[in-house]
Amino acid sequence: MRHSDGMFRMWRNSQVQRYSGQALDEDGVEIELPAKTPAESDRLIVFWLRAAADGWGFRWAILLGSNHAFIGHVGFNSLAGWSEIAFHMNPDYWGRGFMTEAAEAAITWRQENGATGIEAFIEPDNRHSIALARRLGMEPTECESAGARRYRMLLSSPESTPR
Repeated sequence: MRHSDGMFRMWRNSQVQRYSGQALDEDGVEIELPAKTPAESDRLIVFWLRAAADGWGFRWAILLGSNHAFIGHVGFNSLAGWSEIAFHMNPDYWGRGFMTEAAEAAITWRQENGATGIEAFIEPDNRHSIALARRLGMEPTECESAGARRYRMLLSSPESTPR
């Protein structure tokens, strides 16, 4: 919860949630976005803390500088063999490479912990996320879900990756 202020600053911005789809809290109740109060975005934090405790998904905070300012988060909606990555960042920090660096670290972690592939579901108009997915090595597929196209990348096993 120590990232509550940063989460609120991020989730109150309509640009952040434009392509995010519906957000639900831990009880399955819809969270109205963009967030109007810190309590609304705190429900997202509680949701991801519960997902991590239950072992099926989580988010890492992306912190910047010596003051550890919260600028976004990256993580996985699932921790299965094919893990679905998701990422959100405060628009004040877009275009600086921070999300690429954070997503690469997250993908490496999943690869080292048993994932065989990474996927993301991205709406066709979300050009920034599509560009990020392509930079990460993900390719579009013909599969769509709720209007979002699936992007995928196969991971090699850590044992077969030269160090």
